[in-house]
Amino acid sequence: MSSGQGRFEQVYDEHVVGIYRFVYARVGNRPDAEDLTAQVFVRAVEQLDTTRQPGQIAAWLYRVAQNAIADYWRAFYRLPLIGVDHVAPGWEPADVGSRPEPAPDDRASVRVDALLRGLPDRYRRVLELRFLQRMSVAETANAMGISSGNAKVLQYRALRKAALPGDGTDG
Repeated sequence: MSSGQGRFEQVYDEHVVGIYRFVYARVGNRPDAEDLTAQVFVRAVEQLDTTRQPGQIAAWLYRVAQNAIADYWRAFYRLPLIGVDHVAPGWEPADVGSRPEPAPDDRASVRVDALLRGLPDRYRRVLELRFLQRMSVAETANAMGISSGNAKVLQYRALRKAALPGDGTDG
């Protein structure tokens, strides 16, 4: 095994779970999240400069993931919508009331997801990168294409808005 291949495996092992979670949070289904995560790492094999600093690699991977997600949604919204006439006879929507009650840990996760969904995209992204992906301020700034100072300001505003959702102010 070459040292480049070993380095890529190390990068993959360190980042695959975080990239998958990042993608899944934006596409909402497992098969597409898995496909997009694979696309990110295929691109990494082709273009990744493993001599970069670890924070730069993480930021680059998240930027590639963000671009893959944008491409996914662009393609999704180009798909034709089907009318009611094309739905299989006898099909009924699932009974929402029959879903099992989430476990306590799941309820906390649901609350966090709902809180993040209620934030503007940049606020949500900075909090996900900083706290869910455990990136440093510099890595977050690099991934978002902003300065470290701006990342700190966005983080502060996002936390303030999350703590006071009825506040209605963004700045």
